[in-house]
Amino acid sequence: MITITIANQKGGVAKTTTALCLANGLQECGYRVLMIDMDPQCNTTTTYKAVQENTNTLYDLLHESCSIAEAIQTTESGDIISSDVHLAGIEGEFAAHIKNYTLLRKKLREIEDSYDYTIIDTPPNIGFYMTSALVASDGVIVPLKAEKFAIDGLAQIMGNIKDARDVNPSLKVYGVLLTVYDKRTALDTIVHDQLPEIGKEQGFHVFNTSIRTCQQIKEAQSRQVRLFDEYPSCNAAIDYANLIKELLEIIKKEEK
Repeated sequence: MITITIANQKGGVAKTTTALCLANGLQECGYRVLMIDMDPQCNTTTTYKAVQENTNTLYDLLHESCSIAEAIQTTESGDIISSDVHLAGIEGEFAAHIKNYTLLRKKLREIEDSYDYTIIDTPPNIGFYMTSALVASDGVIVPLKAEKFAIDGLAQIMGNIKDARDVNPSLKVYGVLLTVYDKRTALDTIVHDQLPEIGKEQGFHVFNTSIRTCQQIKEAQSRQVRLFDEYPSCNAAIDYANLIKELLEIIKKEEK
């Protein structure tokens, strides 16, 4: 099983969209996929139509009051460990104990033969939830919107990834992904053209694929349906399909 975290401390960069479309696209390729929603905002959980009441959630898993198998829900969109709004106010409780940072990693080992991929959606801040996801992962994808401040913030998330490697030395940066890209906008074009060079200078890979801005993404999220199911020919579905092809090639090379 390969575990991939979608992470960026900045909000509004299509992090949840990327997690959802990556899981959906991998399922379309025939892979067994588990989604983990580590964001207390619960947007991925809501999109999966997973429940939070009277069931085991990430809250229960992190408190070790259930096994990881008992925390998995099967929905029409796929298998998920749902987030929980109660996680919002207790991050410090988990962060106070160093052993908690490796808890998710240990739990995932119990189901490593049950799935091909685990995708982890994380909150837009560097803290316990994002860090423990990185510690549990084989690789990370960093979505990035074409904005100057977003580029400036890359050093921060890369620094957090470096810190996570103290516990998880094999953690890879699969790539930085340009999202919400509109080639008609001058700044978007500038960022698109400059980002690969910035990646070379700072030592991170930039995906050849960029995710174009697409109204169907908002429509799919509003209707709580999967993009590849409902809008398979839209720009974003095409782009995410290309991203998955590129990602699988990267993973294949890493495994050699």
